[in-house]
Amino acid sequence: MLLDMFFTHMVTLFLILLFSIKLLSKKSFRNTEIKYFWITVLSCLLLVFEDSLETFTASDPSLIYWRILLSVLGYTLRSVSALSLLLVIYPSKKYHFVLWIPSVITLLTCSTAFFTDWAFGFGEDYGFYRGPLGYVAFVVPLIYIAAILFIIFRRFSERKGLEKFILPLCVVFCIAATVAGVISGGTRLNEAIMISAIFFYIVLYSHDNRHDPLTGLLNRQSFYDDCASYGSSISAVASLDMNGLKTLNDVHGHRAGDNALKKIGSCLNAVTDHNISAYRTGGDEFIILFLHTDEKKVAETVKCVKDSVEKCGCSISAGYAVREDNGKSLDETISESDRLMYEDKDNYYRINGIDRRRKHEPAEEKHTT
Repeated sequence: MLLDMFFTHMVTLFLILLFSIKLLSKKSFRNTEIKYFWITVLSCLLLVFEDSLETFTASDPSLIYWRILLSVLGYTLRSVSALSLLLVIYPSKKYHFVLWIPSVITLLTCSTAFFTDWAFGFGEDYGFYRGPLGYVAFVVPLIYIAAILFIIFRRFSERKGLEKFILPLCVVFCIAATVAGVISGGTRLNEAIMISAIFFYIVLYSHDNRHDPLTGLLNRQSFYDDCASYGSSISAVASLDMNGLKTLNDVHGHRAGDNALKKIGSCLNAVTDHNISAYRTGGDEFIILFLHTDEKKVAETVKCVKDSVEKCGCSISAGYAVREDNGKSLDETISESDRLMYEDKDNYYRINGIDRRRKHEPAEEKHTT
């Protein structure tokens, strides 16, 4: 039986082994999410044993109660494995217990098979048949998958290019595997869940590597990558620099400075969309890339950021430059944007009567691509 189990579930077992090794080597990466990835792995491992044992009990009618128990366990674990992927990306940690309710409903519904055939049962020839409540075991994972798809589009909306389709395709793969399980049974759902979990991990790890941990904005490396990837589509650039960060750190401490940077990050995140990306490229330096955006929208966005930052009790200098039809390069546009930002910063200190001696870093070196 063990040999049959290995050959039948070889792909799933191989994925479980490789992913487990990866999880063990990344204990510090998203500790909470790692816990839910482990739930997925363990659920799929138990499903492998459940499928194998259920196949064994299907050959002996005297083992009917064990077959029912294993079937109930299998249907519940499939819901739990889908739930664990949802918990990985679910934004709020406060009401996680509510998300477990559909899985509990699956357990209770399938458990009715011990005394009725409303969920599923077995005929005189010991053949399996599904009752009207039997589809709950498939509807619940689909509900979790739909929730995953919704959160993906909201949480990872800044992704551009083909990468943005990775997680939705994983969801579609799981849905197709679920439908295949309804029609013909098989082990494809186990494989789909493991493959999706691995890609969820890759995308989340990539997401963290692309973002600044303090502000949540895209980081400097992401700025370079996106300039290289979308250079011809970038229509405008805005350079921004916080005013008075050094003084704030010296007087009130670095925690106060970090809080101010977080507030600025929130203001920048609020204006981002599919065509507007914001980056933290240095300690108090930020930049916005605009794709296919006209100058009016660029000016409105920069003004909106400055106004919202001031409402938060902070101050920021800004300048923007639009790429014109005369063939201005992206580096030239960034340099012009930096120059205008420095002019705005000098004006800020002059108006506020602050004598600030500093060396301007050459614009070409600050955000050069």
